[in-house]
Amino acid sequence: MTEGDAIFARLGRFAVETRCERLPPQIVEKAKALLLYGLAVGAASLRAPQPGQAARAIDRESPDGGAGATRLFDRRQLDYASAAFCNSVLMHARVQDDAHPCGHLGVVVIPVALACAERFGAPGGDLLAALVAGYEVGLRIGRDHAADLSRRGFRTTPAYGVFAAAACGARAMKLDANACANALSLAANAAAGLREWSDAGTEEGPFQVGLAARNGLLATDMAAAGAEGAPSALTGRAGFFRAYGTDSDRYARRVCQALGEEFELEHITYKPYPICQFLTGVVRGTIELSRRAGGRRPRRIAIHMNPFEADFVGIRNAGPFSSFPQTLMSAPFCAALGWARRAVTFDGLHDFDDERVLALVRTIEVISDPARARYSSRLGVTLEDGTLLEWEESEGADAYRLTWQRAMEMNAQLCAEVGISERSMRALAAAVDGIVDAADTQALMAAAGACAAEASKR
Repeated sequence: MTEGDAIFARLGRFAVETRCERLPPQIVEKAKALLLYGLAVGAASLRAPQPGQAARAIDRESPDGGAGATRLFDRRQLDYASAAFCNSVLMHARVQDDAHPCGHLGVVVIPVALACAERFGAPGGDLLAALVAGYEVGLRIGRDHAADLSRRGFRTTPAYGVFAAAACGARAMKLDANACANALSLAANAAAGLREWSDAGTEEGPFQVGLAARNGLLATDMAAAGAEGAPSALTGRAGFFRAYGTDSDRYARRVCQALGEEFELEHITYKPYPICQFLTGVVRGTIELSRRAGGRRPRRIAIHMNPFEADFVGIRNAGPFSSFPQTLMSAPFCAALGWARRAVTFDGLHDFDDERVLALVRTIEVISDPARARYSSRLGVTLEDGTLLEWEESEGADAYRLTWQRAMEMNAQLCAEVGISERSMRALAAAVDGIVDAADTQALMAAAGACAAEASKR
């Protein structure tokens, strides 16, 4: 077996051997932060159309429902793969999920871990261990490959999410290392998802992550039933890396480096706004400059971005706008909204006809600037009186690193936005905080369900 062929075997062994008690304390805390943040985003996403569409599709497929796992949209009991599908769609519907340069894997991993934990009656510590296993496997496969995959029009989150789902499911089901390796290999055949939706302005993006969750679990179930996959499905001549990129050896080099000692999930960030992660600093900067302008109008707003970000699908879109997928990706719209309202909200991103915002869009130029690092935008605003205001993101992605404190703050903010009571918000945070010692996930699912019930009444 070549070194490349051994990657799935090493990842499989890592995944199934992951235990909360063996993880560094900061990784356990990070996993709890990811879980709380993901559930809060899901509760704040119920008014988006896709969760209801996913629920109706599953109900057509299985009108009698099922048993074993909860669909948060309406607290209905389903088989665990269907629950994971629906909850993935829900958590991705407002696109405010956790973020990493190779995708938003929490919207796949968290629903899979929850569904498996409910179905198999797992204790909270196993739930958290499955989360860590899923995140780490998916992120490591994608971290050096993501840029090439994106350039070809594929979407990172579902492409790497299916691996994350398979690893998470294998850990939750307590499969052995060989079965997990086979699940990862089988999952490689289901890695998919296109970025065309952001150019077309259509809304299928959340369904892609639901399919990744469901397909990853199916790969795990097949492996549990004895199905085998090619060990070389990642690095072979016709493997995933080469099919979705060019230099397989380069992508493979760091996949297992310091595996179990260093954790890629430490680099995961959060989104203060429901927009493309590339635009977080852009919005923060325009809101700050709008305050500094004190009511004076801008004549020109120049946004300097790293070339990969500036030329990413949808970033330069200056309208007309008719859908949320267009506005969430548009640097001109997001910056204009931030300047005009000093806030960028889910509702604001659906207001396509605000003439004040649209007038500002026409003053904005996106500049591809090789001097700018990723996640390090620079803004220059020339006011009508000739004054120049400047702002730049100096911390990069680290400015938005997700911590337990940040997760608590975002939980409060998101719950308040959709009318969830402080009591239910605090109950959700408490259930997540105590998950490691919980005998099962009943209290957690009850708290998440209560938040969803309150949000759905608004």
